[in-house]
Amino acid sequence: MPGPARAMVFQLQELEMRFENASFLGRRALLAVGLSAVGGVSAADVPTPAPAVGRIDGEPPSVGDLRAMALANYGHFSTMRIRRRSVQGLDFQLARLDRSTRLLFGSELEGERVRRLVREAVPDDDRTWLVRINVFPRVAGFADLTRPMPAGVFVTQSPLAAEAPPPRAVRSVQHERVLPEVKHVGTFGLFHHRKLAQAAGFDDALFLDARRSISEGSTWNVGFYDGCRVVLPTAPALPGGAIHLLRLGMRSHGIPFVERDIRIDEIKDFELAFWTNVPDTVRPLRRIDATEFSVTHPLHERLKACYESNEWTVL
Repeated sequence: MPGPARAMVFQLQELEMRFENASFLGRRALLAVGLSAVGGVSAADVPTPAPAVGRIDGEPPSVGDLRAMALANYGHFSTMRIRRRSVQGLDFQLARLDRSTRLLFGSELEGERVRRLVREAVPDDDRTWLVRINVFPRVAGFADLTRPMPAGVFVTQSPLAAEAPPPRAVRSVQHERVLPEVKHVGTFGLFHHRKLAQAAGFDDALFLDARRSISEGSTWNVGFYDGCRVVLPTAPALPGGAIHLLRLGMRSHGIPFVERDIRIDEIKDFELAFWTNVPDTVRPLRRIDATEFSVTHPLHERLKACYESNEWTVL
């Protein structure tokens, strides 16, 4: 190795050792020094990151808690859209959090505990907030997973973006999530297939089971309209909070819908397709594979109105 290169390696190794023991601002300064060593970047070019927003059981997270969540990919989460400390579909969200905690950890997660932690985390203002509730086991190790494990609750929040996402084009792919009924943190497959779809010119991925039945999108549920009624797939998928609210709204507004098996080769028979999740409510799909759908059909606005008609429950 040439002398200058060897000296650079030694310099970066020294910076790495100092970085491990530095404070937040100290790390920023060391990062700038390291970048300048390899690319002429000054400290002024390194933006100061926004401080992390989040609490574990109402307290600032410890290094141990964050390490446990980062290294042990075992847990679940839920996402809430909150306005004036109120939530649509709160009972559904709390029940799913408790059900998943019992399944994964063998312990319960009281709804009132979740309400209190979320209430403390979100300002009571006119902004719409997106809150993520991560539930993880507060244990020292995973040698014995049969014993009940106490659950830690990590709450993070951020203002919800005001702009609506455009209609999506998605690519179908065979992929089945482990424990599809749980909104768990095992998201590698979801984002890998999204990446592959984007590399092929699509926005996201739509999952099929082994029989080529449609199940769900990467982080969203899916539905269709056949000209007479809405059709929702029944292949194993996450029972999302948004599709739950849409069902309630369609019932109250008299929009007929049916739930049945949908094979991917049937999509050409539908007039429109849509996707749902909590941050974005109900949005059009413009294309699945080579099949185009209407994004201006009046039903799109009716479905969004159905969703928004659900009551907001105070935390």
